[in-house]
Parts: sequence; structure tokens; C-alpha cells
Amino acid sequence: MSLIRIAVMATGSELLNGSSSDTNTRDIARLLGEVGYRLTTSVCVGDDPDAIARSLRQLLTDYDVIICTGGLGSTGDDLTAKTVALALGRALEENPKAVEMIAQNCKERQRDFDAPLRRQAQMPQKSVPLVNQVGTAPGFWLRQQNCDLFFLPGVPAEMRPMMQNAVIPALQRTKPGGAPLKQRNFKFFGLSEPQLEARVPYKDLPPGIDVGFSLDYPLVKITLRCQSPLAATLLDDAQALLLDKLGDYLAETDEETMPALVGRLLKRAGLRLSLAESCTGGLLSHLLTSVAGSSDFFERAGITYADAAKIDWLGVPRDIIAQQGAVSAECATAMAQGLRAVTGTDLTLAITGIAGPGGGSLDKPVGTVFLALAAEDLCQVRGYQFHGDRQKIQRMSAFMAMEWLRRFALEAG
Repeated sequence: MSLIRIAVMATGSELLNGSSSDTNTRDIARLLGEVGYRLTTSVCVGDDPDAIARSLRQLLTDYDVIICTGGLGSTGDDLTAKTVALALGRALEENPKAVEMIAQNCKERQRDFDAPLRRQAQMPQKSVPLVNQVGTAPGFWLRQQNCDLFFLPGVPAEMRPMMQNAVIPALQRTKPGGAPLKQRNFKFFGLSEPQLEARVPYKDLPPGIDVGFSLDYPLVKITLRCQSPLAATLLDDAQALLLDKLGDYLAETDEETMPALVGRLLKRAGLRLSLAESCTGGLLSHLLTSVAGSSDFFERAGITYADAAKIDWLGVPRDIIAQQGAVSAECATAMAQGLRAVTGTDLTLAITGIAGPGGGSLDKPVGTVFLALAAEDLCQVRGYQFHGDRQKIQRMSAFMAMEWLRRFALEAG
């Protein structure tokens, strides 16, 4: 494992006021890990010269490498180069190589090389310009107190190739890293994070395996990480142990999403599917048809949102709507059976519920959802009480429906 201490400083007030998210730090950590480096810490600073200078000086005392993103453009709030020069006691000067880079960039894009763009060539003295193949603002690299400092644009599409083509090669020449960090991701459905963690066979995992948890609602993600020359073998062993305990709840891997898994299983079982969606508004259909080749298993779908649609399109009896309500086991069953009668497909699934924020009652609060699945000589229905906002209830409903389809296809196949 690399012992090099690396810090990231992301600048930009938009990262602190909620209008934008810092994805650069995530991407930098991933790119570094792939070549044997590990990010030690990260800080986020607004467009405040004093705060930027203060954070930079603090990081200089503790880290071997600092990677800073943001503030290199041509507008008035792009303050990084000037602030760095003041903080490090260096003159701010026009870098001839940077001028050439910007001029060439303008020529290739057939745009004027005006004063604001030329201002991007202003860099602290003794900086090494870094080529920006996507945008106009070059980055720069300098050394201070035995620390390598890299300054990159904040635009992710510009930052990522500069990390790969300039920063990482420079680090590998001056501060070689260790073994690459390898990881595998597994997403599970049907168990909470504490329930999953209780089943992870920590004591049996190979040495050097780290286990991390995160949430991709409604899925829980477990990440296995290893930084070792033997990472592939160790991860193979850890994966086998993990899935032996949790494989029945596995929904997604790095290679296959849950919609792709459901589609593969339906195709293997030779089943064609039709859907009737109410509270999910077509979300389930969208997820399943986002997979290439979904026409092999997906027949059709209807968004039967209003009561009239359930009655007219699916043949749901008016008495069920009047007496049991559109959100009921009886209505969901009639939707699934009616759809199968109309389409003749092997398998039909219906969803009806209350996604909120309004529409709930004491008997049927927001989050009440019924699923029904119909096949030859079979119709099963179940009610659920989901929680969260409208989007969470819709997403949970769609994923629960995919879980039904996954388990049915497994048994049928």
C-alpha cells in the first residue's frame, strides 16, 4: 500500500451552497486507487481567497501531494492561480507555455484568443503548465516544501482526462505508488443494512479485504476492497464467502443491474411479460426496457392511472372500485387478470398504490401499495406499507415488483 499522503482540495462556492455536488473528489479517489495510490483526506472551500490560502498552507504541512480543483477559468470568480501565488510567496506571471496551449486550443476551436482567455495563462512562478485537451484553461503543477501541488479545472469532463494524462504520470515518475486498489460491488434487496452486516462472514474473509456499506435506495451496496498484488484471488475468495451467505438477496453486480438480471431470467424461462402500472407511472416499464434486448421478454405496458383506465382498459369491475377502492388487493388482482385476458402474455404484473404526498387515509396511508402477478393457473397478490417521499415509494414499488419477477422466473426457469 502506498504511504504517500494525498489530499484533495475542491474549491467553489457552488459546492457549499447546495447548487452543485463535488463529484471530482470521488473521481480522483477512484483514479488514484486504480494505480496504487490512496486518497488520505479531502476538503471543500468556497471562492474565498483567504479560506483557500489558509487551507492550502495547512495541507502543505501534512501532505506529500495536494490536488486542487476549480477556479482556473476566465471569469471574475476564478481566483485560484492568484491566491496560490500569494499563499506560497511566488510572483504571478504569464507562463509562455500556457499561452501557447491556450492559443492552440483557440485555433483548433476557431475562437478568438481574447484577454479573458489569455488571463488563464497567469500562473505562480516556476509552475509547469498541464495540457487541457477538453477546455481552454491549462492546469499547473509546482513543488513547495517537498510537496507536489496540482491545480486542475473544476469541470469534471476537463479534470478527469488531466488526472489520467498529466497528474498520474507525474506522480508515477516522482512518487511511485503501491499495488492498485481493486474493488467489487454487490447490491442487495430485501434486507436492511444492519441485517446484511450481521450476515457478512467477517471472520472468514481473507486478510486484506475491507468491507464497505452504502445505500442506493432501495438497494444496499456492499463493496469489497483489496490493495494487494494478490487482490484478484483474495477478492474471488471473499466474493464466494459473501454470496454463500447473501446470494439469495443479490440484485445487482458490477456486471449486471437488477433490470438486466430480471430480463435475463425471464428470457431463460421463455416468459413474456406485460405490465399495468398505476402509482409507479411507468417507472417499472422504464427500468425493464432500459435494458438492450428487452423486446425478447417485454410485450407491452399500460399506465392505468385513473379509475376509468382500470375499468376501460383492464376490465376491472366498477363494484371493486366502488366498494374496495382502486388501492386494494381486489383491484390489483383484477388488473393483473384483466391484463392477461387482453394480452394473452405468459405473465402479467399490476401495481396500484398511494405514492403521496396526498391521497392517504387512516385505513390506507400514503405508501400503501398492492402488487399482483398473474400467470397460467396462478394469481398472487400482496399489500405493502412503504415509507419515504413520493419518489422513494415509487422506486421501492418498482424494485419490489422486479423482485417478484426475479423469484418467479427463477422457479420457472
